[in-house]
Amino acid sequence: MDWALILAWGIKILSLFFVILTGVAYYTLAERKFAGFIQDRPGPNRAGPFGFFQPLADGIKFIAKEEIFPKNVSKGMYLLAPTISMTCAIMAWAVIPFGGTLPAPEWLTSLTGVVTIDLQIANPDSGVLYMLAISSLSVYGIMIAGWSSNNKYSLLGGVRSTAQMISYELPMGLSIVAIVIMTGSLKLTDISDSQKEMWNILSPPGFVAFFIYVTAMFAETNRLPFDLAEAESELVVGFHTEYGAFKFALFFLAEYMNMITMSCLTTLLFFGGYNVPFHIGSGSQYQAFIGLGFFILKVLFFAFLFIWVRWTLPRFRYDQLMKLGWKKMIPWGLFVVMFASVYTVYWKEGWMKLFI
Repeated sequence: MDWALILAWGIKILSLFFVILTGVAYYTLAERKFAGFIQDRPGPNRAGPFGFFQPLADGIKFIAKEEIFPKNVSKGMYLLAPTISMTCAIMAWAVIPFGGTLPAPEWLTSLTGVVTIDLQIANPDSGVLYMLAISSLSVYGIMIAGWSSNNKYSLLGGVRSTAQMISYELPMGLSIVAIVIMTGSLKLTDISDSQKEMWNILSPPGFVAFFIYVTAMFAETNRLPFDLAEAESELVVGFHTEYGAFKFALFFLAEYMNMITMSCLTTLLFFGGYNVPFHIGSGSQYQAFIGLGFFILKVLFFAFLFIWVRWTLPRFRYDQLMKLGWKKMIPWGLFVVMFASVYTVYWKEGWMKLFI
């Protein structure tokens, strides 16, 4: 067994985990600051300069708060629910390619013998299927949380959220199938590399699939205008009403982590992933760093879109949500799958000549 290689993998995984948690923490701060800007108030500004240490203060608060268990809950399942949500949110990052290959720093090379670092934990041939499977498993955390809390409102919130997520997984899956048909691969790096000359969003079926995917993305992450899980006038905060302290923090972090994951997936499927537009820096020794920088900028845009939409659009009614999903989104999803098939066979080469 190559212990040096295992050590290198461990360092890469821990580094990514640290970056994810730090990014999620400051993503929550960014949302609160932008919400304050929209509502003409300062937002968090007490902990550190400009409120910069607010995520740290929140983390200490969540850890230090007293753990309370409601009466007659199913304790094992009650604790398992936030664990499932957080685990699924973290596992999804394992197959996301953030860029190409970077040269390893000297200290890592001397310690492990590794010369280059792939900006991805794993690169399976079925990366897209892995992402869809993990997002499906996260439903169990929500469902178990609502059931195990021994609270009618939590149960209703869990049922409502589960129905919403399952309903919108179908159009999301169909929009991704259209991209898979056009690229001919389930591998996320292949999908990204296939967009070196033209992004999928610029193709006619990709353009339609993008709007289906983005709408389903908001519903899948329980964000406005589809945050029916947290309809305060009816269900308080839905499936996690009975959760507090660190258990609530796991749900909270999982939601924001899923938003960043969806932003990464949107970038990879429709906007070229880590490929740089107009071949900027092509052939340069810093090409991998440039690709990583552009990937981060694209992800930040879609992460900002989540915040912008939340503080701009009102909430849908639940019947409107389900009607949109089943009567509009799924038929459009089936259409875009057929459209992508015809486009790939007959029109793709001619269309790409317009951009190359």
